[in-house]
Amino acid sequence: MTVIIPKKAFLTIIATSVRFANKTMPFDDWLEVYGIFVGKNKGDDVIISEAYPITHQKKRPEDVIDTVYWSNEDYESFAIIDDNAFSRGEFTVGWFHSHPGFKLMMSHLDLQTTFSYQQFNPLAISLVFNPARLARQEEPPDRRGDPEIKLENDPGFLIFRLDDVNMGPSSTYHEVDFKIEGYDNLYQAMKHGQEFVKEVALLFPRENVFKSYNQFIDERLARLNSMISGTEEYLKTLTFKGEANRVPEVLNNQVKDINKYVAETFMKIENVRDFLDFLEYKERDKVVPQVNDILMRFNEAIIILQDKIKELSTKF
Repeated sequence: MTVIIPKKAFLTIIATSVRFANKTMPFDDWLEVYGIFVGKNKGDDVIISEAYPITHQKKRPEDVIDTVYWSNEDYESFAIIDDNAFSRGEFTVGWFHSHPGFKLMMSHLDLQTTFSYQQFNPLAISLVFNPARLARQEEPPDRRGDPEIKLENDPGFLIFRLDDVNMGPSSTYHEVDFKIEGYDNLYQAMKHGQEFVKEVALLFPRENVFKSYNQFIDERLARLNSMISGTEEYLKTLTFKGEANRVPEVLNNQVKDINKYVAETFMKIENVRDFLDFLEYKERDKVVPQVNDILMRFNEAIIILQDKIKELSTKF
């Protein structure tokens, strides 16, 4: 049995996990995430087509162990995803969750969840991901005090199935082979995954997505306006000092710097648009239109910028 994982599903697992567990936040604030896989079976193989983030851990003082709290919105998400999958001849083929900073294994709760899928689909799978494992290429030791277990070309996850579904959650379990599509080998997947972890930590906010991206655009526009006003003041100074002959060269260099900044910002905006695909399913209808409206502000500002540059070239 082999599980085929498309590149986007691999990145979805990373993005949704790192969003709630990364170096920008204290370790005690790291949270587990939960999602499902849609696809189909081909013989004994599982072909994943999509990974859907559903929810994340909510820590409550009364919890003795990590507990998943499913909302009505989550159950609605399951129903919509199932209906859409069915219309394409696909179905839910398993689930994924994260163990941020911890060993990859299945807890009793994980076994119960896996059983809930595998009892209806014997080939259903459970993927467990640890972003720290991917980033550091290390696995926590089996016993406290032992050294970390060194890894090589590891994508940060393992896939499990119950050995005997008839035993329910009491069953033992085993690892399942997998292949990540879109890469030549596991080393390439690992390296890309490590770089993606850094991008997510910087550009995919855990909460207040609208506020965070609005602030991002505000800061970019403020910097852009500062560059324009600084260029104008520089050209005024040159003219006042009788060095107007330098204006064309200086303006050309300043415009190059401005264009470089604009290009960098557009690249970051495209990253932000990509991250919208990694939102929890229940967030998408509300957050995606809001963020797209925010990002459009930069496009509108560029039109004004082009007019301002033309104005400077004729003014000086």
